[in-house]
Parts: sequence; structure tokens; C-alpha cells
Amino acid sequence: MRRFIAMLLAALMLLSGVSALAGSETFYEEMGFALDMDDIQGQAQNCVALQRYGVLMHAPFAAMMIVMYYALPVETVRSVEAEIAKAEDDAEKAMLTNRLQMMGDGVGAIIVTNAGSLADIGIEWPLPEGYGVTEFGAAGDYRWYYISSPTDALLDAVDEVAEAGEMEIDPEATKQAVLADAEMIRAGMLKKLNAAQLSEPVDNDTGHVGEVLSFETTDLDGNPVSSADLFKDNKITMVNLWGTWCVNCMDEMADLAALHTRLQAKGCGVVGVEYEGQPIEGAVADKAREVMAQYGTNYPNVVIPEDHPIFGEVTGYPTSFFVDSDGRILTFPIAGAAVELYEPTVDKLLVGESAEAVPEALPEAEATANDSGAYRVIVRDADGNPVKGVVVQLCDDTTCALQKTKADGVATFETEAQKVYEVHVLKAPEGYAATDAVYKTLDTFSDVNITLDKAG
Repeated sequence: MRRFIAMLLAALMLLSGVSALAGSETFYEEMGFALDMDDIQGQAQNCVALQRYGVLMHAPFAAMMIVMYYALPVETVRSVEAEIAKAEDDAEKAMLTNRLQMMGDGVGAIIVTNAGSLADIGIEWPLPEGYGVTEFGAAGDYRWYYISSPTDALLDAVDEVAEAGEMEIDPEATKQAVLADAEMIRAGMLKKLNAAQLSEPVDNDTGHVGEVLSFETTDLDGNPVSSADLFKDNKITMVNLWGTWCVNCMDEMADLAALHTRLQAKGCGVVGVEYEGQPIEGAVADKAREVMAQYGTNYPNVVIPEDHPIFGEVTGYPTSFFVDSDGRILTFPIAGAAVELYEPTVDKLLVGESAEAVPEALPEAEATANDSGAYRVIVRDADGNPVKGVVVQLCDDTTCALQKTKADGVATFETEAQKVYEVHVLKAPEGYAATDAVYKTLDTFSDVNITLDKAG
């Protein structure tokens, strides 16, 4: 499951528990169709389930569900799910959940969006080898897609579990079942989706925009803290939910310290709200303090209040809210580590732009390492065709280099220094829309993939 979601939506690292098994026909209003998985499950040798993610973006709109497959019989999955539901100990619950996740992954994703392309909602485009995409419906600005994934991760997991000896499985028989089921599921889903009655998706999530975020809690030392005191001196406060168990939270913490310093100069700031699976005291609090010291955290951090009506709805970490000095929520929350969105969001709010104007899709294209001995910027249009003549700029802290993309859509920058560079599109050729998005390379030779929209 994690492998598939990371491949499709690397920018949106959402937490997810074990999904419920699909039942009879259900209407998913955020997806704009009804779906019944009973006959597909009836044909499968192992367990099929739907992982419902709902609305991922509001402007542009995108909603998604994952077609999950567990290389385990339905009865086994139901049994483990029941054990997870009964488990009172967090460690036991995590162990049981991991047991299922080891033998489960997405074999397909259903996406509906009114963005210009899948690349506009953060999906790598063109899709990596082994992935397939079918547009099965269109209405107005909305497009419905089914994305199928290779089964390599599931086949590898079967070997890993067999070698670990935690479950008694016949690896070869299980692999054959996985391959047969995956092919059946793909064909069955496409047949169902092609016949589905589609309607305009419904976005019922307001993100609590306009509501007041209010709470009483403590800091990590047990001292009482109120949201009113945290927000009153800031024009805008970014409230960042995080946890020490969250890898993506850790990845952005040093950047948040630098961001807080810059925001303070604008009369704004960051507040951290920490969530852990156990009380934040003793060794747990010590670990949190160690993490904060490691990353130079310089902004207030508090313990997440229990049973909070807004924080309790968060299903992915990190998630960030933006509020005014009275605690009024100004934007849809940003899910996932999206450092490059935070300051532009604050800047837009400072000049009075509405929540709908705040960007929700990551402008940064995914960078991948290469062995070419150079940095390459690859520019394509929404249909995957190379774009020639794009003026691209590669910058470090002191200098910038310019190149134009060639007929293959590639601009190559040869440099001995391997570090993170910023990439800018300075000029788009005739017929294409310009973009002021800032992209980044890896800290080694890498490819940056950029999609340009057609003008008009």
C-alpha cells in the first residue's frame, strides 16, 4: 500500500489504516459514481478491498481511492482486522497492521480530477514502466482515470514473508494467485467503471475554513498553553501537526525552523502540535525534545489536545492549518510535507487572497537520480510530448546557468558540484503557458521532470 501511494502521489504522504473489505454497491459522492466489488472479490483467490482516500485537493479538485489487494485469504484478513480492532496496546496494533501491510499493496487507483492533467495533481508523468492508465469517463471539466500498477512489490513481499517465517504460506502458489488475481481485478474494474453512471463529484469538505481553531493544552514540559496566547501576536500562524514517528515530519523540521525565522520578520509564525501514540511524557517527551534540538526547532510546540473536533479529523501527518490572530482558519489544510507551499500561502493570505486562491498542488516536479554525470531538466506537455526551446535556469546560492531544451525536451547542465539546485523556467516557447514554479534537483546528478500546459 505505501509503495503504491508513494509512487503515485509522492507529495501527499497520507497515513492510512487497514481498509474495510468492499461490500455491496456504494455511492461515493466525492468520486461521482457507485461501485460494487462483491463479484470481483468472489472471483479472487485472495482478498480485495477499497482504500478510500476521498478528496485530496480542492482547487484543483482531485479525489482518489486505491484498489487494495492482500496476498492472503479473505478470512485471514478479516481475522487480523478483528485483532487490530480489539488490540489495546499500540505496539500490538502496529505489529498486526504491519503484518497485513507486508502482504498488501495497491493494484489499481481510481482518480477523478478537474485539473488539466494527472501531472498537475502530483503524479509522475509519463507513468513509470509497468503502470497503465485508462481514462474511463469525462464530463465537463472532470476526467475519471483508472491506473493499474505492476505486481512486483507484492511478489517481492511474498518472498520476504516466506523467508521471515512469520506466516505459513506457499510462496509459489501465492505468487501464481497474485498474478491471476491482479489481471482479473484490472479487467473487472475497467468493465465496471466503463459501465458506471458518472455524476459531478461533490466536495463536502470545507476544511473548516471560517471556523475558529481553539484549544487548551500543555507544552512538552506540562505547562498550560492556550491557542489564544499562541495566535494573538501573529498576523498569520501556521499550525503544523507532527509526530516523532512520522518520517515526512522529520524531513521538513529543519526547514520549518528557517521558515519560522522568515515569518517572524513578517509578523507571523509557526506553532507545532505533536501527536504520539502514547502519552507525551517521560521518555516520549524526552525523544520529542531530542528531535527538536536536532533540527533546531525555534517555534512553540504543544501536545495535541484530546478529542479535538478539528485535529481529530486529521488522517495524514504532517498536516498544516493557517489561522489569523483570532484563530480563524483561513485555508484548506495542506496535507503532507510541502515546505515550498507554506510561505507562498502565508504571503497570499497577508495580502487578502481567499482560501480558494491558495495553491494546493505541489509545483515541484519529482526529481530522480541519474548516472549521466549531469543534471537534466526534462520538459513535456500534458500529453507526454517533449517541448523544444524552453529556456531553463539552474541556480545555486551565487550563480545561475542557462540552457534551452533540445528536440527531445532535455536541457543538460554539466557541473562538478553535486548539490541541490533550483530550476526555473524563464521562457516558454510559443503555444505554451509560462510558469513561475520553482523546482529542485536532488543533491546528486538527477533529472527534474516538468510539465508545461498549452497556452489558452
